[in-house]
Amino acid sequence: MGIESLFHLNRYTAGTKTDRHKHHYAELLYVSDGSFIQYIGDDVVNMRKGDVCFIDSECMCWGESDDDTFVIRLEVSDEIINAVISNAMADKQTVDYIKELVKVLKNSGYIHFGYKDDYDNELKDMLTALISECGVADMASAYICQGLMLRIMWRLGTVYEYAQSRYIRKKINWLLHQEITDFIEDNMKDVTIDMLVERFGYQEDYFNRFLKAQTGMTFTEYLQDCRLNKSAILLKEDSMDVDEIIKEVGYRNKGYFYRIFTEKYNMTPAKFRKYIKEKEFTI
Repeated sequence: MGIESLFHLNRYTAGTKTDRHKHHYAELLYVSDGSFIQYIGDDVVNMRKGDVCFIDSECMCWGESDDDTFVIRLEVSDEIINAVISNAMADKQTVDYIKELVKVLKNSGYIHFGYKDDYDNELKDMLTALISECGVADMASAYICQGLMLRIMWRLGTVYEYAQSRYIRKKINWLLHQEITDFIEDNMKDVTIDMLVERFGYQEDYFNRFLKAQTGMTFTEYLQDCRLNKSAILLKEDSMDVDEIIKEVGYRNKGYFYRIFTEKYNMTPAKFRKYIKEKEFTI
């Protein structure tokens, strides 16, 4: 994992200000003692003992201590994230969470985690154990570090609270929904749920549950709806005959297409095209 040089232990006296800076890696800040004000772009994050701030790469930031403060900073590169999510210890739920958390971090710039009680000794113990493994350059140590990072990320997501929690969860779902639906629409002619599994790395039943929660439809139902919507658009454009449209949207059975199209629009494709021309129907 190459983590031996990724920790920075900083002790600040009251009133100390750090220089404005940005990094090519994400940064995880943990306030071990005292309190710390973290400035990220135009935002101000007030951190107390035990708080964590996860800052994305290339974000301009600087800090200021309110009192005598001890801050642990951990560089989190894409290489580290990839090693963590590919670790054999990682279950599917944990991997899914970390992937989605990273997507939101890229979009929002930072996430501020606050512990629900006064202080989280368990997280501090994990970080301390991670630091103690830094100087050990062997394969076993690399796997231990990956496992500790996995536990740290999971604990932040399950035990800590964050001010943007409702926004972040909605944003995570929105981003993932956009990626999945864009992929389906771009490949609707021959897309299968196995292609989604290969493209996004989630299990098959996850897509059905996720799409059901977001759209009220399973993958099969959503794909059919996309195909019928696309066929209606092509009928409106009047540049292809019906047989060509049926093939273009991914159907081979003309009779089946006519049946489901008629169920959705209450008319055959030919009548639908005529209706659009006559009534200037907007899809």
